[in-house]
Amino acid sequence: MNLIDTHAHLTWEDFRDDLPAVLQRSKEAGVETVINIGADLDSSTKALRLAQGEPQSQSGIIFYSTIGLHPHEVTKMPSDVSIHENVGKLEEIYQSNPKKIVAAGECGLDYHFAGVDFSPTTISEEEQKALQKKLFIAQIDLAKKLNLPMIIHSRDSWQDIFVPHLEGTRGVFHSFTGTSEQARKVLALGFYLGFTCIVTYPKNETLRQIIKEIPLDKILIETDCPYLPPQSMRGQRNEPANVLEVAKVIAQMKNTAVEEVARATLENACKLFNLEYNI
Repeated sequence: MNLIDTHAHLTWEDFRDDLPAVLQRSKEAGVETVINIGADLDSSTKALRLAQGEPQSQSGIIFYSTIGLHPHEVTKMPSDVSIHENVGKLEEIYQSNPKKIVAAGECGLDYHFAGVDFSPTTISEEEQKALQKKLFIAQIDLAKKLNLPMIIHSRDSWQDIFVPHLEGTRGVFHSFTGTSEQARKVLALGFYLGFTCIVTYPKNETLRQIIKEIPLDKILIETDCPYLPPQSMRGQRNEPANVLEVAKVIAQMKNTAVEEVARATLENACKLFNLEYNI
């Protein structure tokens, strides 16, 4: 069984001390491919290094990476000039190895913490939201320029996330936790829906019902590790091996085999991210 974790953060400090063991467990669970996500300039650079084989590529797992600036990064970019300078640096990272960088993101809007100050400079909630929109649009433009799919982060921001700039783009709304109506809007846009181990939580029956309703060929599976562990590991660190738990829930909702979900979601990822893989 060949599984792909389309959204991981293995370059973060959470995995500094035991990454080889994490990768071994992932391999044993059937994970063959991992896309490590850029959420700022540093993680975008580190994700590419891992995709290029530095320093832990002996596991047999195939790595890809992305370039992106999470919406929270706007507290470090208090002007249009700084936003475009940072997005320009993302492009420089991409140009250093286009074959290993498969998407722009994660980027998008996150209003859940918009009133929280993440930097020494005080920025109001409304200023943060305005800057987030500018940063999001700048990364949409970058994705169009580089012909890359997008990995979109949307939290408490559905009223603003479907900006006109998205017309003509492709990608995935990662860690989807929206409503049936929002799922339909995502699909109408031509995007995929990415599901995490959140689908294993008992209270998320609505989300499992959405999985039952939407086509399997529009679904991606992911962990968003180290966040969002499955129900059986609540309070612990998440890791790519647990993408199998997501596949199991989807198989149950679709009344099909886990192997079929693994095959279909890998095929979906290969189509979206233009991955070379023998399915």
